[in-house]
Amino acid sequence: MRRRAWLEVAIQLLVVALVVWAALAVSHIDVVNVSIGRRVRWAALAALTAVALAYAATRPDRRLRLDPLVCLAAAFLGLALASALWSPHAFLTLGRSITLLFLFVAGGAIAFGTGGGERAARRVLLGLLVGAAAVAVGGAIDLAVEPGRALVPATTVSPSRYNGLGGNPNMMAMLLAVCLPLAVWTFLEARSVFGKAVSVAVFLGFDASIVASGSRGALLAAAVGLAALGLALPVRRPTRTVLAVAAVGLLALNVGLTRIPDRADRNPVLHPEFGSERPLGPRDAQFILPLESEIGFPAEGFETTGHPRSLFDTSGRAQGWEGALEQALERPVLGYGFGTEDHVFIDRFYRLYSSTVENSYLGTALQLGVVGLGLLLALIAALAARGVRALGMLAGPARLVAAACLGVVAAGLVLGVTQSYLTSVGNPATAPFWISAFLLAALAAGSAPLPTKRAR
Repeated sequence: MRRRAWLEVAIQLLVVALVVWAALAVSHIDVVNVSIGRRVRWAALAALTAVALAYAATRPDRRLRLDPLVCLAAAFLGLALASALWSPHAFLTLGRSITLLFLFVAGGAIAFGTGGGERAARRVLLGLLVGAAAVAVGGAIDLAVEPGRALVPATTVSPSRYNGLGGNPNMMAMLLAVCLPLAVWTFLEARSVFGKAVSVAVFLGFDASIVASGSRGALLAAAVGLAALGLALPVRRPTRTVLAVAAVGLLALNVGLTRIPDRADRNPVLHPEFGSERPLGPRDAQFILPLESEIGFPAEGFETTGHPRSLFDTSGRAQGWEGALEQALERPVLGYGFGTEDHVFIDRFYRLYSSTVENSYLGTALQLGVVGLGLLLALIAALAARGVRALGMLAGPARLVAAACLGVVAAGLVLGVTQSYLTSVGNPATAPFWISAFLLAALAAGSAPLPTKRAR
């Protein structure tokens, strides 16, 4: 028992390290992102996988059953690895498939090791929240020290947006949106006034960071996660309804706050030499009609102020989704190869500034075709079904932990509509989503009644 306790502490610390270093690896801080962060995050993932396997081995009942969830996860991973055979970037496909394999093994081993117990699951969720809180605090410090780096300047299209530690305003907002339900969960779990005060501070910090980022996908995902948490709590139905309505009200308030900052009268010149566009010569076709902005280019030159960023504007995503769907239909069965989304997707849309599809489901179809997308959706549906079953069987503290996991999963699924991240392990929000999903499945398995011997 003492060995299991030490392993649980190690898993909690490694979960914190994985979340923090995954965020630093995609941050705008040159010292730690490329040279250090991208290596340390994989080391943290490998260490977490090793410790998780050791933890699973200490479970009293180590019998492995042929579970449909395990089969679906194995099938998806097998297809991802096999896609290196037809991928235009075989080594890239293998590398990214292996990182997803490590994450699935780590999450599955942790969930199996807990045996469906809420105490062990509680430690892991707390580790996820602490890691996200460290990232949020780091963003606030960066804002105080280097505001020009932590903020994206206002343009004629959108107001100034908060980056935090992220390379763009959406990156850290994704992590905070997925983990926001955990802040509410810790408030409900806390027994002291100090603990509840810390939980409130974390919640407000997360919410303020998401609002300041202006990431509408993160705002919606956070609200859905909070609503799912409220509906799943072990309280009476009227109370659950009130909590869900409160989540919708918070979304409306947050959206209203994002509309307060004003846009700039003119676009900022980021560099005096490179900020003003000049043709390289009289035959510079790239200046007249840039290839990366070919579709939807509004006028000659760059003098147009563009369309103001409205609430329901997709920021070019709708065009990108249409283009990605057309590309996916060219190789509809097995796609172009896992992990190749940012290499095979062709962005020639004026309003889309991204090398990815910005949709996890279309991105999966582009990489692994309808077969891969079907396996991913089947895995998610099976996890969701387990979560619903767990809520019907659990009560008290165990159901509270399951509700927290469900809130994270619900937020992550909504976020997948506007961001390509569900199978990208390098994204800071990916590990919290899958670890919470596997824990939710374990809680459901732990709540199932044990089979009884048939009477003679």
